[in-house]
Amino acid sequence: MKLYTLDEKLLTERPEIRIGDKVYPVDDRQKTVEQVTNLTTKYSEEKDLNKGIKETFKLAFGDAAAKEIDEMNLPFVAYQQVFQLVMAAIMGETPEAVAKRFQEATKAEK
Repeated sequence: MKLYTLDEKLLTERPEIRIGDKVYPVDDRQKTVEQVTNLTTKYSEEKDLNKGIKETFKLAFGDAAAKEIDEMNLPFVAYQQVFQLVMAAIMGETPEAVAKRFQEATKAEK
């Protein structure tokens, strides 16, 4: 018989994303992931990716950090990459897997 458990370390460790010299913790709790999943579906259907990214950043980073990232005025490609990193962090996937799925979804929309 196999027994799987969650230890304290797993429950309290948060993924982090570095942008420039600053490191931002990412909220990867279940309810946040559910909200992000619903948001990405909603804004994908509405074809409003920018608004979906902003709302995702608020959930994942918190309002203050999301505002700080928005005010960096990153090149759009870099902004999309931060979004992909957030999705990878909250879903426990590699950034490459998320980027591939993102590219496939973008191609399917065209």
